Amino acid sequence: MHPLAAVVITYHPSDDFYNHLETYITQVDRLFVVDNSEPKFQFNGELLANPKIILINNGANEGIAARLNQVAHQAVKEGYQWLLTMDQDSFFETEHLSAYFEYVMDYPGADQVAMFGVETNQAPEIIADLTEPVDRLITSGSLVNLQLFAEVGDFDEKLFIDEVDHEYCYRASLKGYKIIQFTHIYLHHRLGEDVIVRTLKGRRKQTAFHSPLRLYYMLRNYLYLTAKYKPAFEKDLKFRGKGLLHRIKNNLLYGPDKLVLLKMLYSAYRDYKTGRMGKKVA
Repeated sequence: MHPLAAVVITYHPSDDFYNHLETYITQVDRLFVVDNSEPKFQFNGELLANPKIILINNGANEGIAARLNQVAHQAVKEGYQWLLTMDQDSFFETEHLSAYFEYVMDYPGADQVAMFGVETNQAPEIIADLTEPVDRLITSGSLVNLQLFAEVGDFDEKLFIDEVDHEYCYRASLKGYKIIQFTHIYLHHRLGEDVIVRTLKGRRKQTAFHSPLRLYYMLRNYLYLTAKYKPAFEKDLKFRGKGLLHRIKNNLLYGPDKLVLLKMLYSAYRDYKTGRMGKKVA
């Protein structure tokens, strides 16, 4: 693999974070651990002593986009060609990550791929060098081509969190670069908090909850992307809009903070309409 850096952005990580980190740190040349915790999170001494790790930890939540830009520019300065982007809750099985890097290195025309990504929904039965072009990828488990980063441009800091990865993919595609997913490489990834709820008919089902603030960003930023990219990605945006409505419905039906959520959803729409982007202020 060409010189490879990785970044993981943390926010009050659990103890599992250290185990997750061990699944990929041995296969990268540099790991940037960027902490958005407020107040500053106290990492263990073993992590701080690792010479591969650079810790960025200033006690402020700068969001996802700003942190990715900060690390990407630093990695470019240090001569890295690829940046593996990870979430604190995500991890690879060793054989999947090794195959992933090998397949990327052998991929024909990799210099024209702005981002590679992997499967995150269901583990495949076998590991295989199978790919498909896609409209978008999530941040976690993706490889950003740093040789194209200046051409594609920085991650959009207006978004703060949510849709940051999707917006970058849309923009890269419109500039003529590819977004490629390896469909038989698997990343363990979690979106939201899985809980068991009882439906209105008395049945039990599993669903994912998000905080009202997180749904604020999801809705506001989705509206922003729809206005910006609908002509080119109408089908994908429509599909994702249905998914967002499903999440909102589940939180309204089964979540504990219905009134707070309704206020946040109204605030998301209002802020989008008035152009109030970036980090939400009270």
